[in-house]
Amino acid sequence: QTLKGKKVYVQLMITFRHGVEEQETMGLSFKKEMILHRVQLTPQEPKEPETTLQKLLCKKLGDGAVPFKLQFPNLAPNSVLICASPDESPAQRQMGVFYDVRAHMAESSEDFVGKKPTIVSMAIRKTLYFGGDVKQRTPSSTVDKGFVFGSGKVVLEVSLDKEVFYHGEDIAVHVSVNNHSKKPVKNIQAILVQHCELTMIQGQYKCKIARLESQDGCPLTTGGSLSRTFLLKPLSQICQGFRGLCLDGCLSKAMDDTNLASSSRLDSNENDMLGVVVSYSARVTLSLGGMGGSLETDVPFKLVHPKPGTQEENKLQEEKTSARSLQAESRRKMFQGQDSVMKESLPDQES
Repeated sequence: QTLKGKKVYVQLMITFRHGVEEQETMGLSFKKEMILHRVQLTPQEPKEPETTLQKLLCKKLGDGAVPFKLQFPNLAPNSVLICASPDESPAQRQMGVFYDVRAHMAESSEDFVGKKPTIVSMAIRKTLYFGGDVKQRTPSSTVDKGFVFGSGKVVLEVSLDKEVFYHGEDIAVHVSVNNHSKKPVKNIQAILVQHCELTMIQGQYKCKIARLESQDGCPLTTGGSLSRTFLLKPLSQICQGFRGLCLDGCLSKAMDDTNLASSSRLDSNENDMLGVVVSYSARVTLSLGGMGGSLETDVPFKLVHPKPGTQEENKLQEEKTSARSLQAESRRKMFQGQDSVMKESLPDQES
């Protein structure tokens, strides 16, 4: 009786926002929406076999419940949040990739929007877990640098223990330097870099999520060699707030419990629909001082979620709790250092 011949559709929607809503003026829009999958509920199309979960939900909700199934495309990106500014509240984040299941009434199959009073939507999140049963390789990179007015080269070799790491897991960056030139190596810097590509607007940028610098064994002069291992931890609670930093989407943005955005899964070159492509690399830079310039190389790796209920997941939660405690203590000491008390007495007023 309520439908009166109208149809009800359910759609899987993806929203990509690359700017804040407050700056949308004069018809300018920073939001793009796309329908990934659509099914018709009433009149119901040929019915598919119900899953166990659907049977339980229909039994609980009553006779009016209609089961349906929506499918993600193979190249659908993970849910991502993008930080707009360092002082932005987690609850106010608007940019990134978002999903929602949207139901609406329509007069015909050509109506993809529906009228506002008939629209019901529910936010969902898409994430990717790593099974851990995939054979991993040990990525490495070797570069060298020669000089026009000098003989010999500086050789830099960087390697990682494996290709895939979990959020909050220590990443050991192994560095080996051989100096066959006359230029001294002043210091060594190791950085974990998050690379972000906004495919829909052809934009690219990067964020440094962890950094460590060492002068141990430096300056490294002619004929010298050294090997160092840098331990870096990719954790959002340590670097959260950086402008442009990509975080994993969460249903409750009010809580500071999210991770760094997981690496995007690219199985082909057809990545136009991904919205935000996230990748990571370990970058090592040698400072050669003076006219020597610098020598650097990147070793790519993947950052993923551990499966729920595993030992790695429990360790990640412990790392988050520890990082939040350290952050709270750091803020408390900063505010304490800003406190001041005026002890000078005021002069007596003459009556």
